[in-house]
This record gives sequence, structure tokens and C-alpha cells, in this order.
Amino acid sequence: MVAELVDDCRKCCTEDSDDSISKLVYSGAIIEVCMRKLVFYPEVVGFLEEDKDDFPYVESRYAYGSPPKLIMLDDKGEQKETIRIDNWKREHIRQFLTEKVKPAKSET
Repeated sequence: MVAELVDDCRKCCTEDSDDSISKLVYSGAIIEVCMRKLVFYPEVVGFLEEDKDDFPYVESRYAYGSPPKLIMLDDKGEQKETIRIDNWKREHIRQFLTEKVKPAKSET
């Protein structure tokens, strides 16, 4: 009986998680980082120098003292979420942006 309740409870949580998080997409993003701290984040530098051009809806912004982060934008260009990317690999940044940022049709 208890096992059935636990299984039922976990099933429900998983479905909510899949529906709400995996389907959430944004219209654009900003990568914000401090120029002086870039030396400590070679993966972010690699993305900015070699991969960013593949993502025209992503801009870079330099802010003094800011750790590397993605600022996710809605279709009106308003900030919806901020995600720290200090320890992300370059390919993870690419994958995240590919899956989570879908620019509005009028921009393409």
C-alpha cells in the first residue's frame, strides 16, 4: 500500500517536471560576464569567440564584477530568468541555447 502511494506520488512529480520545465522556451538571451573575470572561464570565452555567431538571438554584455550568466528573455525582450554558467562546458551552452531559445517568428 505504501509503495503504491510513493510510486503514485513520484509519477505525478515527474510529469509536472517534464511538462513545465522541458517545454519552457525563451525568445532570446544575453550572456553577461565581467571582462576581467573572463580569463577564469575558458569555456565561456570559447563560446563567445567561436560559437556565438551561430546564435544571432544571443547578445553578449560585459558588466563589471558579473559572474558568467545567461539572462533569458521573453518575446518582449524582458528578463524572465537568470542562470549562472560558471562551470558549464562550451557544448552545454550550445545545447541549452539550441533547446531553450526559439526566437519569435518575426525576427527570422
